[in-house]
Amino acid sequence: MPTALWTGSLSFGLVVIPVRLYPAVRKKTVRFHEIDRGGHRIRHVRVADPELELDYEPRQAAVPSFQWTPSQAPDIPPPAEVPYEEIRKGFEIAPGQFVSLSREEVQALAPERSRSIDVEQFVETAAVDPIYYESRYYVAPDRGAVTAFQLLRNAMVEADRMEIAWVTLRQRRHLAAIRPYGEEVMLLTTMVHADEVLPAEFWMPESGAPPSEKELKMARMLIDALAGPFEPQRFTDEHRERVLKAIEQKKPIESPAAAPSPTRVLDLMAALDASVKAAKAARAKEEKERARPERKRKRG
Repeated sequence: MPTALWTGSLSFGLVVIPVRLYPAVRKKTVRFHEIDRGGHRIRHVRVADPELELDYEPRQAAVPSFQWTPSQAPDIPPPAEVPYEEIRKGFEIAPGQFVSLSREEVQALAPERSRSIDVEQFVETAAVDPIYYESRYYVAPDRGAVTAFQLLRNAMVEADRMEIAWVTLRQRRHLAAIRPYGEEVMLLTTMVHADEVLPAEFWMPESGAPPSEKELKMARMLIDALAGPFEPQRFTDEHRERVLKAIEQKKPIESPAAAPSPTRVLDLMAALDASVKAAKAARAKEEKERARPERKRKRG
């Protein structure tokens, strides 16, 4: 029996109905861990960028006459780094027990790359429950295919049908639904599979007496009072806006200025001006050095 993910209430107006949320879909993806040839998990270490090295040596502090030195902990050698070519893909079949596949074996099992959306059948637009829907993509015609695309789209609109198809995206084959959208394009929506939709089988409290006609009438009046057209621009992501506002009010962390990259494009005029000044200074110094012996000879 599934466990409730969230417990709260469904509120509208002055009506508050306690409810629970249960998972409705569980994706059945095959997840691999990185392991070595001996079947040990590969761990990744979080490290920070190194600080800039200073050109001066810090002055040593005076050594006090008495100094207590705590006993050092035994030196534990760090774990050896596993070479990239020895890292394999491991599927965990039991705690700490893996089935190992090489990268080449995993790559060989990936679906073939395809630029084709393979349509299996046409179904009524209202026949697919929204619980199956996942990610959405616009479908637009390529060059020279506008007429054929619009012909198919308009025929689907008149028949009130949508396509059930297969599409390969990011090395994975997806089930998808394609339906007319807007005035010119279509909408492709990837779908979950039937065995990924969980049944609504969980504990339900005992129901009381069925609602009366008067109660149904009042509930319908409340629904009608809150009814209105769907305007998606009204429902903004308030949390994201608060986070962005808080970020704008923060000052950036002060960090040492990074050394100029050798590949950075410098200002040409500034570079030429600095080069000319350096060349003049070097020539003046050289001429001054040459003039010193001549002065000594004249004085002699």
